[in-house]
Amino acid sequence: MTRQVAVAVVVPTHRRPELLACTLEALGRLDPSPAEVVVAADRCGDGTEQLARARGATVVIPEHQGAAAARNAGWQAASAEIVAFTDDDCEPEPAWLGHLAGAFSEERIGLVQGRTLPAHPPGPNDRTIEVTSEYGLYESCNIAYRRCLLEELRGFDEGFAAAIGAPHFGEDTDLAWRARAAGWGTAFAADAVVRHAVFPSGPFAALAREWRKGRLCYLVREVPALRSNLPSGRLCLRRQSPWAQLALAGTLVAARRPVAGACLWAPYAMWLARNRPLGDLARSVARDMVGSVALLVGSVRYRSLLL
Repeated sequence: MTRQVAVAVVVPTHRRPELLACTLEALGRLDPSPAEVVVAADRCGDGTEQLARARGATVVIPEHQGAAAARNAGWQAASAEIVAFTDDDCEPEPAWLGHLAGAFSEERIGLVQGRTLPAHPPGPNDRTIEVTSEYGLYESCNIAYRRCLLEELRGFDEGFAAAIGAPHFGEDTDLAWRARAAGWGTAFAADAVVRHAVFPSGPFAALAREWRKGRLCYLVREVPALRSNLPSGRLCLRRQSPWAQLALAGTLVAARRPVAGACLWAPYAMWLARNRPLGDLARSVARDMVGSVALLVGSVRYRSLLL
């Protein structure tokens, strides 16, 4: 932009004061500084509100629970022309805000997504977020919207995740695609970097995350345009999905027809040989099998086929 615009930063939080303190410290190092920082504290009761106010942030208490309600309360309490969102487990780099604001180069650019990287190299089972391109999910840990767009679309849908009994899921994806459907343009700012915390976890936790991928069937049902961004066709979540599904069928067939079962496994085995190191084979197979079952169950549950 040719003129400097005011940018507010909204941080939803729920009972993670130690992480929030690191986020607020990082926000204090931003150059340019945000016009305002709003912390939406979702019924914390653990000193979070006092911590945020001591760091100069405005604190709001959402009327309803959940991430969508917290973000809505945050942007509604802000007054800046651009509203940037990050999370309480993230630390933006000093130039983050300037790069996000600078990407609103045209009036019809309604949202800008930044690049999210792990705070340090994750282990094979660890949980974190990495976003290096605009691939369609529009995670709210690193994104900015025009306030007028948020007002036009009434922000995040607070009932989106509740429909599947989750405290948060897909409401950020839903909002971005509603914005696109309304004619707003998008941009990706690779230099607007946020570092996401890395949470250690074991193999069972990693498999539990694979199981939760069944929720993606609900997401593509509610946001059908998202299918155009799937990496392996409109029905396949992952490039190996067709072969993994065949291997899953082969496992069921092998007890009675071992040769047929082996034939069904062969394409997936060849994909593994080309794409996975030998030491990672067991982990890859376990995740792909759990993920395949989760997607089949989700496809039936939500009446939306995704493999």
